[in-house]
Amino acid sequence: MAVTAIAAIAALSAACSSSSKTSTGNTTNTTSAAAGAKDSATLSGAGSTFVSTILQEWTKAYRSVAPGVTINYQPVGSGAGIQQLTSKTVDFAGSDVTLKPEEQQATGGPGSVAEVPWVAGAVAVEYNLPEMKNLKLSPATLAGIFAGKITKWNDAAIKADNQGASPPSTGISVVHRSDGSGTTQVFTEFLKATAPEVWTFGSGKDVPWPTGTGAKGSDGVTAGVKQSPGAIGYSELSFPKQASLGIASIKNKAGQFMAPTASAVTAALAGATVNPDLTLKLNYTPDDAAAYAMSTPTYLMFYKAGTDPAKS
Repeated sequence: MAVTAIAAIAALSAACSSSSKTSTGNTTNTTSAAAGAKDSATLSGAGSTFVSTILQEWTKAYRSVAPGVTINYQPVGSGAGIQQLTSKTVDFAGSDVTLKPEEQQATGGPGSVAEVPWVAGAVAVEYNLPEMKNLKLSPATLAGIFAGKITKWNDAAIKADNQGASPPSTGISVVHRSDGSGTTQVFTEFLKATAPEVWTFGSGKDVPWPTGTGAKGSDGVTAGVKQSPGAIGYSELSFPKQASLGIASIKNKAGQFMAPTASAVTAALAGATVNPDLTLKLNYTPDDAAAYAMSTPTYLMFYKAGTDPAKS
C-alpha cells in the first residue's frame, strides 16, 4: 500500500489540478478516490526539500480520498533522506539525485531500491537586490560569485551580462546549503559542466565552499538571502517566489538568458538521457535555446521488497 499511496497522491494532485481549471468547487477523480479509500496505515518519509512544498499539497489531497492513511514527510535534505532510507527508519525517501554505487550497496545492492522520477523542477538562483529587477547571469559569472572571485554587484562580469543596467556597488553575500543536499549537487554539477575553468571545487551533496554562509534546507537558504541585502543563493523555485525575492535568468548553451519557467524546465529535461533503470542522466548543456539548464527531477525511493504487509 505504501507504493500505491505515494504514487496516488501525485496522480490525484494532477487530477485535481485539471478539474480546478473548469470548476471552482472541490473535485476529485472517482478512479483515484476508489483506490486506497479503505486503506489504513502511517507512512514516513524524509529527504529532499526540493519536493517538500508540492508534497504537502499532494498529501492534503490524498488525505481527503484515503482518510485512514497518514503520510509524514521530513524535508531534511536528500543526503539525510537517503541515510534514513538506508537505516530503514523511513518507508520512503525523496532525493534530487540518484543513489551512488556505495549507497546502492548500503541499501542491499543495485536494484533493491526503486528510484522513480517523481516531479521535476528548477534550481533557482535567488537574490536580494531590489535595484536589479531582471538579473541575468552567465554560468561563468555565477561560478565566479560562488567561488568568491566576484564580490561586488557592480563587477564588470555582472555588468557585461546585464547590458544597459546599472548594478549597485553593494557587496555580494553568498548563502549556500550546510546540509547534504541534492539541490547542491545539481547546482555544483551545473557549475562544473558549464564553467569548469572558474568552478574548481567539485560537485556533490556537500562541497568545500570557498566562500559564503551555510544554511540548512532550501527554506534556510531563502531565509538567509531574504534577511541580507546583496545576498544570493539557490533553492527550489517555490521558495524565492514565496519570499518575493529576485530570481535570475541564466544563460544557456544557445546564448539565451532563460528564467526557470515550467516550459524551460521541460525543454531542458528533454535533453536528458533515460538510463535502463529509468533514472535520468542530466545534460547541463542542452541544445534547445528555450532550455533552463539547471533543471532536475526528484526521485521517489523505496525498497522493492516491503517488510510490513500493511504498507505493501
